[in-house]
Amino acid sequence: MKTPKLYFYDTGLASSLLGIERADQVKTHPLRGSLFESLIVSEIVKSRLNQGQSPNIFFWRDKIGHEIDCLYETAGKAISVEIKSSQTITESFFANLQYWNKLSGGQDKDSILIYGGDEEQKRSRGRVISWKNTGQVGETSKLV
Repeated sequence: MKTPKLYFYDTGLASSLLGIERADQVKTHPLRGSLFESLIVSEIVKSRLNQGQSPNIFFWRDKIGHEIDCLYETAGKAISVEIKSSQTITESFFANLQYWNKLSGGQDKDSILIYGGDEEQKRSRGRVISWKNTGQVGETSKLV
């Protein structure tokens, strides 16, 4: 990859630098998805560090444009995480997870979609986790 992905662990500072002054501005801001992704990645990192684990997370993108927002290994498994700021789930959100699993030999049960909504679900293509419970993603005991 020519340009690595950059995450701001302090999304409040990132929002301030972008000139976002009120919460309602985020809803329509063109970088909403990027801010949301940074928030989720920082929460996963914090969760893993709080358990005494190395953050050891990675971003993956191929030259065609497929990408996985967050990859990490726990309990001998590669966990793939897709992050979407939308409050509703569409089947297309699982496309990159499916591509990754096919390419890597991974399993759908080790795939996670974190989204901006409130419901938690187990689907045939992976687990769906609300952004409010992102801390669970880094917990080994919740995934095994």
